[in-house]
Amino acid sequence: MKTIFALNLYVICLLFPMFGNAQLIQFTGNIINESTGNAIETVSIFESFSGIGTITNMNGFFSLMLQKGTAEIVISKDGFKNFSQKMVLKADTTINVSLAPVMNFKSKIKETETQKTADKIEMGRKR
Repeated sequence: MKTIFALNLYVICLLFPMFGNAQLIQFTGNIINESTGNAIETVSIFESFSGIGTITNMNGFFSLMLQKGTAEIVISKDGFKNFSQKMVLKADTTINVSLAPVMNFKSKIKETETQKTADKIEMGRKR
């Protein structure tokens, strides 16, 4: 009985160093609109190497648990320019990112065409 206990204790002691190397770190941050300074909600935060991701809450805050080491963070939201950065994570890390709004040219073109059509109809009615 003592030998079985001693063997189990020996195996457990051998496994402890493996668990120590697999520590996770907390990667957090805030995402704001560059032009207004307001928090942006539902922004996608994705770590490429592990495939782990999340979205921001209504205050622009996010939190991920990642492995120590090299990470590539990709931050994206429709209507904003994407942000991507490679970094080495050694300890808990916090970042603040300002996303620049991108003008949607397709909707601008549609509005202009609609306005031109409306102008033509109005001109036809005046004659």
